[in-house]
Amino acid sequence: MKILHLSDLHFGTETDALVNSLSSIIDKLSPNLVIISGDFTQIASEEEYISAQSFMARLHVPVFCVPGNHDISRYNLFERFTDPFKGYKRFIAKDLDPFLQLDNIAIQGINSARPILPHWNWANGAVSEKQIQKMSRNLCAGDHVKICVLHHPVHTSDVASIPVKVYGAEKFIKTIDQIGVDLVLTGHVHNASVTQIDKTIYISASTALSSRLRGEENGFNVININNRSVNIDHFVFDRRENFKKDMQHSFSLRDL
Repeated sequence: MKILHLSDLHFGTETDALVNSLSSIIDKLSPNLVIISGDFTQIASEEEYISAQSFMARLHVPVFCVPGNHDISRYNLFERFTDPFKGYKRFIAKDLDPFLQLDNIAIQGINSARPILPHWNWANGAVSEKQIQKMSRNLCAGDHVKICVLHHPVHTSDVASIPVKVYGAEKFIKTIDQIGVDLVLTGHVHNASVTQIDKTIYISASTALSSRLRGEENGFNVININNRSVNIDHFVFDRRENFKKDMQHSFSLRDL
């Protein structure tokens, strides 16, 4: 199973050359599934959502996705507090916490974005008790590879360029270990990283398209799952309008 992991597209800050290059290499890599871990837009405008929708239609491959904090209306406060994911549900996907069973892989998406938080920085995230219970129900049983996708990293990474607080992260991580989640895919910080905590591998993707870079070029991950092994390739944009492979990681997944 080949999964291409994108994050932080931030339509509204992209260039046509970068979008075309990304579309082209996705077509060449021919993944079985594209996972997008949030931030399709910059300010959640209709124009940005239409651009994101158009990009997804070009992929010709199934897409599994969750929203990010930028996918909540920034300037329309009435919408932010009454129907924060209106644009996302209209143009991207109706389900904010999707679940997918594909061959021997089970994937649980979790919406970690919130319109308001008990913190000065509303860009941070949260995972609720209800979401943790849903993940546990969907992923606890079976002999499949278990993947969880959310926008905000719940783990600590040495390369993260910004601090992130996720309310409920401690219990979320504990549950992940208890039910045997193999991979956790995130974004938000615009820095690529691969971190193993106990037997779970946390994979963060850099921004695929945004001009708002944080110390590294645009990029994405390709995750190849073969039986109980996983290979993770990180691709970066080389400023000659091409993406090239930059780093590779290999792991054995936990025993079933």
